[in-house]
Amino acid sequence: MKQAERSRRSRSMIRMHAFTEFAEHGYAGSGINQICTRGNISKGLLYHYYENKDALYLDCISLLFQEMTNFLRGQLDLSTLTIDQYFAMRIDFFQKHPMHRQLFYDVLIYPQSHLAEQIAKCRQEFDQFNDHALRTILQKENLADRLTLDQAIAQFRAFVNFLGVYIREDSVPDAEQKAHELLHTMLYGLIMR
Repeated sequence: MKQAERSRRSRSMIRMHAFTEFAEHGYAGSGINQICTRGNISKGLLYHYYENKDALYLDCISLLFQEMTNFLRGQLDLSTLTIDQYFAMRIDFFQKHPMHRQLFYDVLIYPQSHLAEQIAKCRQEFDQFNDHALRTILQKENLADRLTLDQAIAQFRAFVNFLGVYIREDSVPDAEQKAHELLHTMLYGLIMR
């Protein structure tokens, strides 16, 4: 095996164990020692590829957003997409990738302010895709009176972040279904007017 392939495998193995550690315990609850123990990795090997915990965390965050963006791009047809379909596809991704869901919501719920700029870069492509999808969907809808498209997108983003907290903290098996019901309530309301 060539050195480049060994390096790629070593880096991938470290990131896999770190990804799981960060997903299960969050940034604050994880450390280099736990990651090394989890993967039976020497500290020397880990530090050969990653300068510190922050660099490893950012690599995991980058992978998370790359995989999520690629999945959504591959599954969604923006020309016919509805909000229900969009949200269902995000739920589908998280059901297929539970560690991604945990890490995603850890980033939203417990942001690391000292890494804010780097995390924003890691999620830039995801955010651009997300904004484009929401804009495309909402342009086809009749928005409530006095609500601009930009306001609708901002409110939808805030609601999705709230749902993230709800899904992350709710351990019941039907958390995604409950979140979908809340989305329906947000979009169509509780009270007839």
